[in-house]
Amino acid sequence: MPLPSHDEVVAFVAANRFPFPGQTTWPANYTTLTNAPQKTRAVPGPSGDYYPDIVVIDSDGRTREIGDVEEVLDPAKAPLWKAASQAGDPLPEYETRIFFLYVPEGKEDEAKSLLDANGIPYAGVRGYRRDDSGKISIVPFVTRGNPYDHQ
Repeated sequence: MPLPSHDEVVAFVAANRFPFPGQTTWPANYTTLTNAPQKTRAVPGPSGDYYPDIVVIDSDGRTREIGDVEEVLDPAKAPLWKAASQAGDPLPEYETRIFFLYVPEGKEDEAKSLLDANGIPYAGVRGYRRDDSGKISIVPFVTRGNPYDHQ
């Protein structure tokens, strides 16, 4: 079964992970924005604005959480992931930040290694796939943050 497209994954993750369906701990003043297929919200990047795939803001317009979806892992993107991570809220109790990286299932180890080798704080690495019926699924791989997120 072919992988879902980048924009399909972004839409699925935004609708089903930020927040999770039925999540009672999601702040009422949070809004989930996506930068696919159109750019709507940037964060400061190493060479100007960077548009991570998912940006969660609060009612004051502050960036709180970030998610990025990759189809191919490119080490050259590490500075952008670092910028995205720095834009997310800190999780001092877990010594990380609220940044999630979504990669094709089977690429999670490689993604984790790239994040760790580049000193990028992250709350989670997730795999994504499409099953035989066409349904997109997210596969938690590692969670460095709220244990609620490992689902």
